[in-house]
Amino acid sequence: MKIWLIAMSAFFFVGYGQFSVLIFGSSILGNFLFSFRISRRLKKCNGNTDDWLIRLYKISAIILNVILLCFFKYFGTGVMPVAISFYTFSQIMYVADLGKEDSFDALDYLSYITFFPKILQGPIADHKSIKEGLEKLPSGRINSDDISAGIMLFTLGLFKKVILAQVLGEAVDFGYAGLAGMTALDAVILAVSYSFQLYFDFSGYCDMAEGICRMLGMELQMNFDAPYTSGNIAEFWDRWHISLTKFFTRYIYIPLGGSRKGVVRTYLNILIVFFISGIWHGTGLTFIVWGMMHGVLMVLTRICGKEKGSGRKNPLKVLLTFMYVTAAWVFFRAPSLSDAMTLLCKIVNPDAWSGLHISIKFAECFMVDEIWYVFKVTPIPNWNKSNYICMWIILCVSALLVFWGKTAKKIAAGSANVITSEDDKNKMKKWAVSVAYGILFVWCVLSLGGVSTFLYVNF
Repeated sequence: MKIWLIAMSAFFFVGYGQFSVLIFGSSILGNFLFSFRISRRLKKCNGNTDDWLIRLYKISAIILNVILLCFFKYFGTGVMPVAISFYTFSQIMYVADLGKEDSFDALDYLSYITFFPKILQGPIADHKSIKEGLEKLPSGRINSDDISAGIMLFTLGLFKKVILAQVLGEAVDFGYAGLAGMTALDAVILAVSYSFQLYFDFSGYCDMAEGICRMLGMELQMNFDAPYTSGNIAEFWDRWHISLTKFFTRYIYIPLGGSRKGVVRTYLNILIVFFISGIWHGTGLTFIVWGMMHGVLMVLTRICGKEKGSGRKNPLKVLLTFMYVTAAWVFFRAPSLSDAMTLLCKIVNPDAWSGLHISIKFAECFMVDEIWYVFKVTPIPNWNKSNYICMWIILCVSALLVFWGKTAKKIAAGSANVITSEDDKNKMKKWAVSVAYGILFVWCVLSLGGVSTFLYVNF
């Protein structure tokens, strides 16, 4: 099974070009050799991970991984190898944990690093969880429950990426290309649309990855857990890109001292982690501002003793957290600090709100051909504001999925339970759910031609 998965993963990655394959292959070869040497040394010193030579091997491997990543992100020719951040982080995790939780095995290592569902955009799963999942794979038997749940989760992820993220992305690109002509209401919709787009794009990929793993009969760790329903910034980072948060906590925050060296040092460590997170995401000042906005609010939240959200959601806290995160995403997306400030000033400037108006050209960016074809058999196209209807449909559906609180995984699991139920009373419900997912899947497949790449694929 592992050999088959390695071969399938290699076939999958080859499609991203010779350059990316060459860099990925070099990374694998280098880390394989370091891991092999560490393994040999562990046997000689009876598993003592504090041995000076083992520490030297590990530090050297980690430094070389970081140099490779930094070279392409900050000093390269502008062409980024696909998924270099994600597999580099996986390499660092593997080497750092070697001998502590894991022992070296060539097939285990290759199946972990190349595992195709997670390689492009994560989650940044640790070796132990992937190894345990692969070992539990059923041999030759197909579980209908897993297949149903996996297909439905994959379909929902595909819908989030191909339909929602794509439509929102076209509107966002249009808006940022013409910020000067944006009205105040345009600016609000633009900022919120990017928050939705980024979530649907990134979580959509992770849902598809989880769906593929579920079809294979294994569980892949959840990477997004309804993050925009968070009541504060600490809870947000417990729910957003969960695997990256765990990586930074385990391999940066804790080695820096975590919260063990006093209050001031704890706050400094938090700021350092978010500064690193900012420069990891991009080279411009906008990314540093984004990282520090999260870091500063995280420190203030900790000072106030509100790190963990309560079980019951406070709508006002959820709204305020979402507004702050959305404002931070403006810096994340804007080409420059001046563009970010231009957009935010349009939102907060009272004079800009003198007349509520949404630009017709901006609204038309939310147009979905399939929805408009349905409208054409109704009187809707003759209405005065018909061009705005698609926009509000997309925004309302997006808001419902974002703030409802149910993840795609929970929705898919509920749908799969209906499909696999043996209760004859649910025949109509089974038929309706099956048709709905079938239509959704076909719609997504037919829309694949115009889909841009994933936002995080070149990180």
